[in-house]
Amino acid sequence: MNYSLALKEELIATPPHTPCCRAAYLRGLFLNAAQTKTGKVLLKLSALSARRECARVYRQFYKKTALIDGATMLFSSPQLLSDLLLPPKFACQECRLAFLRGALIAAGSATDPEKSYHIEFHAMEPDGRDLLVDAMQAHGWEAKVRVCRDGGFGIYIKKNAVIEGILSVLGANQALFALMNAKITRDIRSEENRLTNCETQNIRRAVKASGRVLAAIADLRQRGLFEAMPEELRYTALLREENPDISLPELAQKHNPTLTKSGLNHRLQKIIAFAEGAKTT
Repeated sequence: MNYSLALKEELIATPPHTPCCRAAYLRGLFLNAAQTKTGKVLLKLSALSARRECARVYRQFYKKTALIDGATMLFSSPQLLSDLLLPPKFACQECRLAFLRGALIAAGSATDPEKSYHIEFHAMEPDGRDLLVDAMQAHGWEAKVRVCRDGGFGIYIKKNAVIEGILSVLGANQALFALMNAKITRDIRSEENRLTNCETQNIRRAVKASGRVLAAIADLRQRGLFEAMPEELRYTALLREENPDISLPELAQKHNPTLTKSGLNHRLQKIIAFAEGAKTT
């Protein structure tokens, strides 16, 4: 089961209980309902779990059974139509959350957090768009709005901290833990990539520096000036020639007595400087 469907089923498993919140929940479920020419209510939902929940809530409120044909649902209750034509009433602090819960089940989607952080609601009408934006703003969640190809509106959030807050307040703990685990995994991978890139850069710099030293030594030998170097520089140059691929700390350890990394680097720079100075004389 994908992340979005799992989230919907988790939200469905804990519906609101107070009458005012149940009414707000119904308004969220029927966010994109439309009126037919015959005065019935039409609703199209792709998720089977969402269709079942809408049918259950409809039956609970209006004591009627919805007609279902694939993704299309038809509701014949005149009272439902009348209720949907009125502005929703959010009587308590939890009502807006109940409304968002219903809207997320019926008109929302969530991207797998292992791919990206994204929760989006789809509203077919401006009134639905405004209800969603206002409900989220009431809890300090700033959403962005885009116009969709079907003429509706996408109300979305991409900030993982905000998504975590929404899931936490709605009680979607399994979805929240999945998001947090994905974030931890992503952070670990990012740190591993950073360290790998740093190590790669260090290796490249070391190889480049080693190449300069070896080139300087080879130049001095070719011109018969190798023995003209001070004894300590000749000693270091010989060790570098014998061990062209080892790192500076490893090369420093081969000295007797051992050198510090900075002390070895100073000697290598002096070898390069000696070779460059010899060229000008």
